[in-house]
Amino acid sequence: MAGLNHPFVVGEADTLCRLLKGLLPPGAIGSLRLIEPTDESFLTASEALTMGRAVASVLRASGAARHVARQLFPLLRLPPVDIPRSGNGAPVWPPGVIGSIAHDRDLAVAVIARSGAIGGIGVDVEPAEPLEADIFERVARDGLERLEFHHDPLDGKALFAIKEAVFKAVYPHDGVFLDFHEVTVDRTSRIATTRYGRRVQWRAVISPRVLATAWW
Repeated sequence: MAGLNHPFVVGEADTLCRLLKGLLPPGAIGSLRLIEPTDESFLTASEALTMGRAVASVLRASGAARHVARQLFPLLRLPPVDIPRSGNGAPVWPPGVIGSIAHDRDLAVAVIARSGAIGGIGVDVEPAEPLEADIFERVARDGLERLEFHHDPLDGKALFAIKEAVFKAVYPHDGVFLDFHEVTVDRTSRIATTRYGRRVQWRAVISPRVLATAWW
């Protein structure tokens, strides 16, 4: 695992944890942790069964993210419970809870809220590295998106993370698989719109890592 326990990465995690609070709507809470070599031990037996043949790095990240989520539950006066993985890979939240988890090679993030506080929520975290040009072409729609998300070398990665967060926010409720070009992101209003008209608020930062949230 690149960067484990490196002071710079630890400092990144502390900074991002503070920034995350400003990226969430009222009623939602979130946190993150560095992924450690033994974090697969945080998976419960029932969670591990839903991981199938996931490789070790995925098991570590999944364990870390679920550990973060379970630490958040008492803050909403909820008991920590198992968070298995569904057949499509998404976490299965207990009744009364909506949430999202994400990870990159070093960090695992979780955000949760009570059902009813908001309709859905999503989060994504990515290394602060420019998005390859060919991937940007697949992610950005023609026109305004490509004009708005080209000022900084990390703008493309931010757009990628925003759309990933939007997908996670809407799919559990709407059940619609979306391609990148089926979500339009407006930088000025900080609203994303799906092809079927769902309007989703988003927030993002690009330093020290690219971190995006979305909710409706």
